[in-house]
Amino acid sequence: MTTESVRSGVRALRERSRSAPVDPSEDGTVRNLVRELAGRVSELVGPDHSGTGPVLDCTELGMRCLLVPMTPRPHELLSPREIEIARMVGLGYTNRAIAAVLEISLYTVSAHMRRIFTKLGVGNRASMVAALSQNSELIPEGGRASPKPLTVTGASRLR
Repeated sequence: MTTESVRSGVRALRERSRSAPVDPSEDGTVRNLVRELAGRVSELVGPDHSGTGPVLDCTELGMRCLLVPMTPRPHELLSPREIEIARMVGLGYTNRAIAAVLEISLYTVSAHMRRIFTKLGVGNRASMVAALSQNSELIPEGGRASPKPLTVTGASRLR
């Protein structure tokens, strides 16, 4: 978005403000301007900004503009399969049991676990479960998982 398009967006907002009141959060022009502002501030701050404080705090036309970085919640970070595996780990399933129930290889389960650890910034299963325990979106309905029944084939090889 260019400076001219921002100016035209501001002009459009001023013209609309003279008519009937509109909820700013539902106005497309406002949302586009905010998206553009957030994008530009992100470019200026850079990807290494790890602060929790505001990256922009200014007052214009008697209104305060405050941009604060958000930390994504775990269910926004993890894929549906990773959430499924994380739930099973929380219920005490081993990697081998998860592989058997989901009918995937043990290597695939391990790969999912590594990605989960990286995304959550943890180093072990207990830390992962602790990080996820605060997130109600990841707790199965009724507090229990309902995976397929575990059936072990080739039991003679396990002895």
